[in-house]
Amino acid sequence: MDTILDAWNSLQGETTQYPRGVQIWMKVMGLSFLASLIFVYSKPAARWILLALVLNIIGLISGKLLFPEASRSMIGTSVHLMFWPAILILIWRKPPILEWYSSNNFEKMYVIWISWASLLLSISIFLDVRTLINWF
Repeated sequence: MDTILDAWNSLQGETTQYPRGVQIWMKVMGLSFLASLIFVYSKPAARWILLALVLNIIGLISGKLLFPEASRSMIGTSVHLMFWPAILILIWRKPPILEWYSSNNFEKMYVIWISWASLLLSISIFLDVRTLINWF
């Protein structure tokens, strides 16, 4: 357990070195993904977003444990590119936008949230691909 805590503290320490804008981006993403808990019981796509969050945390910690010399950016980019494109595909295979036409405000709130979370995932994947290209 101490090893996991050390890995987490190391990752958090690296985060404090990121530019303020990147730190804000990470917090916005984390809070947006955590908002999946509002919809997790009734919406499968919310479960995929929650899974993205959980896989990211597990992936970061596992990556730091297995490759302690690797940066958070390197580990995070790898985790994102392994899982997030598939999660986006699974979310949008049945477009949640169709639920917008329901008269239910909960459904409308869900469509706005899932669109926002998907946009964040998409932007992050784009930035991760750009980071990967820059490594080579």
